Amino acid sequence: MSNVRLTSEQEAVIRHPLGRHARVLSVAGAGKTTTMAYRIKHLVMERNVAPGSIHVLMFNRLARVQFRQRLADIGIPPKVQPPVDTFHSFAYRLIQDMMNAGLVPASTDFWLNGRGEQVWLYVNIAITNLERSRAILPGQVDPEEAMQAIALWKGSLIPPSRAGYRGNRYLPLVYAEFERLRLRKNALTFDDFVPMAVGILEHERSVSQEWCTRADHIVVDEYQDVNYGQQRLVELLAGQRADVMVVGDDDQTIYEWRGARPNYIIREFRTVFANKPHTDYTLSRSFRFGPVIAQCAYNAISFNTTRVEKPLVAHFVAKPAQIHVVESGRSLDANQELAEQVVALVKGKDVAPTQIRVLVRTFAQLGGLEGEFLARHIPYRVVGRSPFFERRENRVLLDYVRLAFELDQPVTKRAEGWLLSVANTPSRKLPRKALTQVMRAARFHEASTRQALAELVDHPESRLYRSQQQRVAELTALLDRIRQRVMGERGLRAGDLLEWLVESVDYLAHFADYYGDGWESFDRRRAVLNFVDYAKGTGLHPLEFVQHVEQLDTTRGVPEDQQIVMTTVFREKGCEYDYVFIPQCEEGYMPCLRETGNLVFDTAGLVEEPEPSEAIENERRLFYVALTRARKAVYVGTSPPPTNGGGSSRQPSRFLDEIQLEPTARVMGALQRLASGAGRARRDLLTAVGRFGGVRRVIKNLISEYLKDVVDESLTGEVSRIAAASPECPFSYRFACTPPEVPGAVKPPPAPALHQAWDIVEF
Repeated sequence: MSNVRLTSEQEAVIRHPLGRHARVLSVAGAGKTTTMAYRIKHLVMERNVAPGSIHVLMFNRLARVQFRQRLADIGIPPKVQPPVDTFHSFAYRLIQDMMNAGLVPASTDFWLNGRGEQVWLYVNIAITNLERSRAILPGQVDPEEAMQAIALWKGSLIPPSRAGYRGNRYLPLVYAEFERLRLRKNALTFDDFVPMAVGILEHERSVSQEWCTRADHIVVDEYQDVNYGQQRLVELLAGQRADVMVVGDDDQTIYEWRGARPNYIIREFRTVFANKPHTDYTLSRSFRFGPVIAQCAYNAISFNTTRVEKPLVAHFVAKPAQIHVVESGRSLDANQELAEQVVALVKGKDVAPTQIRVLVRTFAQLGGLEGEFLARHIPYRVVGRSPFFERRENRVLLDYVRLAFELDQPVTKRAEGWLLSVANTPSRKLPRKALTQVMRAARFHEASTRQALAELVDHPESRLYRSQQQRVAELTALLDRIRQRVMGERGLRAGDLLEWLVESVDYLAHFADYYGDGWESFDRRRAVLNFVDYAKGTGLHPLEFVQHVEQLDTTRGVPEDQQIVMTTVFREKGCEYDYVFIPQCEEGYMPCLRETGNLVFDTAGLVEEPEPSEAIENERRLFYVALTRARKAVYVGTSPPPTNGGGSSRQPSRFLDEIQLEPTARVMGALQRLASGAGRARRDLLTAVGRFGGVRRVIKNLISEYLKDVVDESLTGEVSRIAAASPECPFSYRFACTPPEVPGAVKPPPAPALHQAWDIVEF
């Protein structure tokens, strides 16, 4: 190990004694993968532990691949590596073994990868079956929400007979019907693997004796994210024999809404695994970024009360890392400035687009910045959801306009799709099957959409109730009114029409009715409002705007490595980039203080519900994760604070005060200049401490961590004396402060040649 520079904290984890369990709390960028790899090497090479008796559980496939490669890089060839699995790959191996033993039918059908569409198909069939039997009302279940709920129930080992849901009361019925269909097909989905493996190990003694006595050592990565089923699997595999080492960071727990139980890593690990002594370790030194990002992130996360206290310290003091907060002003919108910064990085500093990430808490934050990117011809793509103009809730608004102008034309396949899109958005409780049948009949007879809808209203054999017939008539009248407004009002603009349409159908209330008052509803409402604002900004006529949207291409046809990626913080935990952009960091977006917890529960109480985190603490962890994805700089867009005279209701995120940017930048900037040998740096540092000595979190880490690297005891003493004489400061410093550049910063290597599409992007 002498050829690798490991910290004393890493060395302690690697040499953790046998016969004890271990909890390793690792801050962002602390080299936990390297530490775990060297722990394995220590066990195999120095303690002569058989590789087959070590079991490593990673959280996803990418982490599994990277860990295996890291083992190979440090001298453990694949043939002598211990088993490295994800929870699901381990469960899959167990199920395959049971199939070979005849305990699981050999004819089992796996709905995986390319066949994963079978899950979507059968969820929709389940919904249709329930609608036909009138167990649920038409249009009352979102298939995506149903799939997510089913995954959560299975992750918590809750069968349909005990499935409860805080929200849509129909979802447990969909779960039961889906399971009936799946079992009839003798199929297994990805979400069935862990529950099935747990069930086998709990009830098949011979299997349990074989599989649960193999491991002397179990290492679990990202332990803060395990759900009930995964935790139960670890308990079964460990039994009374294995030493268990769990690695994670409670400050990065951001998946409670999908079943993660952070209390395991915070407080319950000792009680669940009580058969052996325990040792706690901390990896507090981050190799990813410099002290400004490290300290600002620590300042913010320290406001959480339900956490394990640990410092976050930049391992390389001189490493440049900045945070820029951009406020909207009278002459420039924050999104405009962020777009300009992206262009400046790519075209002015040769930064590869792949090293820039736009991260948000909710996709609704992207609307304004996407508009700026489109206006400036900056190629980008949204990962995890469609671009704002292709989101379903926005396409529905345009489908109303499209259908209005096709109302008296012969029905086409497209018109049929538009009608199905708008008919129950908002919900009119119109049966999809009846709409489909009448439109297909009209298409066969070359009749118009108006005639098809009239059949549902006027025909004596209409399958609709009187109230449903009335709603079809009202829909037809609305479509007529849209057409009349577009054709009859001079100067009508798309933004005005869409705003009127949103109000006419009470569109925003629809999302609250459908999704409740949680963040799903909030995200969709904000996306609609952003879309209306974008339409207003174009100044186009409604029909021109429809055509404009149909021609938009966010990628501009360039290769993926030349596109800026926009996505959520949830999707990027575990990743790192040179530059991170956070648009619309405002109250209501980040933090979004709406219901974000796990909505499923066990009606019988056999699976105890975890104690949910405070909403603000969840949101603060998300912000912390966003900040700590960056290696070199974070750019945050926000609105100015409201003036005493009122004005905009938008407010900067409280997190931008909590990071204490100005004190941190001044103190850490002076420290960096001192570390680089700059003249007058000592005096600058003492001046900064004299001004900000009452900012306790900053001064505490300066004295206890950073000044250790400065071999000058008199300086440490002076800083301590000045700080002790300073009254404690509140955290309400204004945040618009750019850290000074650090002398001697290394220029990054040039990025690959940009695609010609970037040539038209202007500063």
